[in-house]
Order: sequence, then structure tokens, then C-alpha cells
Amino acid sequence: MAPEGAQTGGGRLEEIMAALRLSADKTARYFLGTFIFYVVLIAVFIVLTATAKEPEARGANIGILILVSLGYLGMWISPLRGLKGSKVGISGFLNLFHLPLRDRIAELEDESAWGSPEERERRALEYLALQAAAEREMRAWPNRLLSLSVITVIDLLIWLLADAWLMAIINQCIAMVVSQTHISMAPTASVKALVSVEGRVEENG
Repeated sequence: MAPEGAQTGGGRLEEIMAALRLSADKTARYFLGTFIFYVVLIAVFIVLTATAKEPEARGANIGILILVSLGYLGMWISPLRGLKGSKVGISGFLNLFHLPLRDRIAELEDESAWGSPEERERRALEYLALQAAAEREMRAWPNRLLSLSVITVIDLLIWLLADAWLMAIINQCIAMVVSQTHISMAPTASVKALVSVEGRVEENG
């Protein structure tokens, strides 16, 4: 029978691995949902822009189309992709659905690549902390403020250049709610798991 300490350590590693897998799955689903959402909106506003008869309506639709397109492109620099410290090259950056976290999980699953269980667990905890930091950054106020700033600038241009103040105000309100809700729906699996694991470590001394 294995010593109690070994069971605890092995259990903690499995908990961390389960959290990393859950975070990767939720992040992939979050990105897929976001991708579909933006692609549909872009298609809708391309049609609305092409069929608009009034110059003001066309200008407003172009402004909203630009805003939606920027949101779509923003997925490539989302903190949730976990590109920091991953040494991802150009091809990896362009592949939106290739998450470095999945590579890290595969690395951890290869038991033969590690000199000791302690080293493997230490690296797993490090990866969990990195992913938790990315999840926190996604929800943090600078990211929220950036989203609001882009929306406001675009709507000001719609107001001033397209002379469509009502459309600008309506879009500002809708886009603010949608963007903040979208950010708030980002995964938090790694943050919760890290708090749980660190709390258990402190309890054990």
C-alpha cells in the first residue's frame, strides 16, 4: 500500500490534470461559440450594408460591421488562448483553435518525460496557474475597458460621419451589454481549481 503522502500527491496531480482538461474543453467551446456568433453577425451586416438604400443607414451599418469585425479579430489576441510563454510561432498564432494548453496537457500525460512525480506535479501546478492568470486577465477591468473604448469610438464615428445618432446610441447600449456579458461568460475552471488546490496545500502545512 502506498504511503499517505504519495496518495495525496497523486490525488492532487489528478485534480490539477482534470481541471486543465476541463479548462481546455470549456475554452474551446467558448471560442467556437464566439466564432459562430461573430461570423453570423458579420454576414448579417454585410447584407444590410449592401442592401441599404439610405446613405445614413449604409454608413451606420458599415460602422457596426467594422466594430463586429474588430471583435472577431480580437479573438486572436484573447488572453484565453494562453499564448504567453508558449513559444507559439506564426502558424500557431493563425490557427485560432490550436490552444497551447492542450499541448501542455499532452506533455503532462507523458509520464516517461518526467524525472519524478514531484517534478510533474510542480509543472502541472505551474500550467494551472498560467491558465488561471489568463482567465483572470480575460475578466479584468483593462480588458473590459478596452472593449468599451472600441465600441464608443466606433459609435462616435457612426454619429459624426454617418449622421445616425439614434443608431449610434442604440448600438452603444446593445454592444456594451453584449460585450460585457460575453466577457463574464468566459471560463473560470482553472481559477476555481487553483484556489481549491492552494487552499488544501495551506491546510496541510
